[in-house]
Amino acid sequence: MFNLKFSKTMKDVQWSFISLATASFAHLLLRIVLGKELGPSGLGLYTLVFTIYMFGMQYAAFGISSALIKYVAEYNDDLPQITGFVSSGIVGSIVTGSFMSVLMYLLSGFISIQFFHNPEMVDLLKITALCFPFIAMQKAVLGTLNGLRKMKWYAIVNIAQHGSVMAVSIALVMLLNMGVKGAVIGLVAPTIVVGPLSLILIREYFASEQAVLRTVLKKVLWFGFYIVLADSIGMLNVQIDSLMVGHFMNEIEVGYYAVAILFVEGLRLIPDSVQKIITPAIANYHGKNDYRNINKLIKISVLRVFVITLFASLSILLLGQFLIEVLFREDFLSAYEPLLILLVGSLIYGPISSINGTLPGIGKVNVMFKISLICALMNVVLNIFLIPKYGITGAAIATSTSLIFTALVRVYFIKLYIPKLPYIA
Repeated sequence: MFNLKFSKTMKDVQWSFISLATASFAHLLLRIVLGKELGPSGLGLYTLVFTIYMFGMQYAAFGISSALIKYVAEYNDDLPQITGFVSSGIVGSIVTGSFMSVLMYLLSGFISIQFFHNPEMVDLLKITALCFPFIAMQKAVLGTLNGLRKMKWYAIVNIAQHGSVMAVSIALVMLLNMGVKGAVIGLVAPTIVVGPLSLILIREYFASEQAVLRTVLKKVLWFGFYIVLADSIGMLNVQIDSLMVGHFMNEIEVGYYAVAILFVEGLRLIPDSVQKIITPAIANYHGKNDYRNINKLIKISVLRVFVITLFASLSILLLGQFLIEVLFREDFLSAYEPLLILLVGSLIYGPISSINGTLPGIGKVNVMFKISLICALMNVVLNIFLIPKYGITGAAIATSTSLIFTALVRVYFIKLYIPKLPYIA
């Protein structure tokens, strides 16, 4: 019985991997083009805008996607329950996305001038603000498809989003010479189109009973509240280095550091793919009190992801300088030293990140939030102390240290709430 389910899991992992691989390829190719066409300064400016967009997206989506993954998977045999959760999730995402859009538009001047001392960012952030309702809507659709284990359609939506962003952005930058503004428009315009179109895939789960929607929406938003706090703090843990480099230094240094981060992000491809499948599976097993299969999934995921991450890290260690020169320019070789430091943290954090959905999957989302908060505070403090003195190398040291600490803390709490894990005994 378990073998059949695991076979389905492996097929889903393949679709998840294809989805994330396409996203990573689009992300890589776009940044290579920006690096070559716009240099370190242009790439750095786009990186800052994109990082702020990522933070805004977390609050726009408000954790509704994660809530839908959990509840849709948990009630996978109860169509009325699924319909209620999906409909409430879509309504909630439109509301939270619209609120975030207005807030970002109003704060664009303060963020650009007061924090980053860069007036050029003001208009770019205002353009970015337009897409938040649509990306929130799309995230709710992806959460539903993930919870339903319809990973083929999940992959198609992701491929459409990232592929169109890459194509439009490159066209505007290379063919129309629109610079960073063209790249930002290329991010926003496809999102406005793909978001509403993705609703077609889950239209059979829409309901109109207002009483049901209000009741379920409260449950979804309450769960999402903890998720958005944990995810945004988790993202702060990953992105604070780029933001602090932008604050203490300039967009050129951000451009160098962005190249180092780009290689490390490739290492997250496998654990992120696995996590997309493990999270709903754990939620489903938890609903049945089947901790035996939860333990199996965790053990297999961590061990296999570690082997793959180790091999990839060694490859980057040996070929890193060559790849930076070939893919970008010799100007970007300053990225190699921080890249080596970041590899250490990613090697340890990567396998554990493949099971990041374990605590939310068993209902311990508040614990996940507290862990993320502690680790993020540590990362912020380290970056504040190290970046002014050591520059982007200090940012890499702070991030790697925080990633290792985060991994150890998460292992402790997973072991606490799901006992008898032989690989961490």
